[in-house]
Amino acid sequence: CIHDCDFCVVPSAWGRRPFEKPVEHVVEDVRRTRARHVIFIDLNLISHPDYAKELFAALIPLGIRWYGLSTTRITRDPELLDLTVRSGCRGLLLGFETLSHDNLRSSKKGFNDPRNYKDIVKKLHERGISINGTFVFGLDEDTPEISQRTAEFVIDAAIDLPRFAVATPFPGTTLFKRLEAEGRILTRDFSLYDGQHVVFQPARMTPEQLIEGHTEVWKRVYSVSSIARRIAS
Repeated sequence: CIHDCDFCVVPSAWGRRPFEKPVEHVVEDVRRTRARHVIFIDLNLISHPDYAKELFAALIPLGIRWYGLSTTRITRDPELLDLTVRSGCRGLLLGFETLSHDNLRSSKKGFNDPRNYKDIVKKLHERGISINGTFVFGLDEDTPEISQRTAEFVIDAAIDLPRFAVATPFPGTTLFKRLEAEGRILTRDFSLYDGQHVVFQPARMTPEQLIEGHTEVWKRVYSVSSIARRIAS
């Protein structure tokens, strides 16, 4: 992925330069598997839009259905979005991350804009693409009410498969270095660094409030009534 989000382990673990397999090799790999459904595990299929367009155009004749990871930028380029649909995309994981502009800016993910989230979901749904939308709680601008705000948004926007994580300062990330310098790392038991435990001191809530909100948002969004509302939308 070309981005440098400060809580993401990818830049420190693998760098920011995408490794792009020749399109003809990708097509041949898919042909040889004879698969009708394909999952691309690349962390950001549209890092380089021109490459993505070439790849998607080459996939069209294969008649497959595929799923992968992208960013919210995919809906900004009509040609790219059209090729995504025509190539057989049926589902994308998108990192919305947070409803806070300040959190996005401070995390170096300012290309996300919460004001456009509903429109992004609508555009993809209109084209038959389901959304695995991910969110993170505990960034510095978050207060205890963020989990309920996010739950309401997810239900209202009808995100198909929402996922929630506790912000985790993985070693090597910019987030870890900053929190360590600020004396906010609570434990170095790295078995707890799994996105489901609080391992640092949040800025505007207690660790207990953060984990309680995280637990509650899962319960609310995946209640029978909430699932029914999202399906009906």
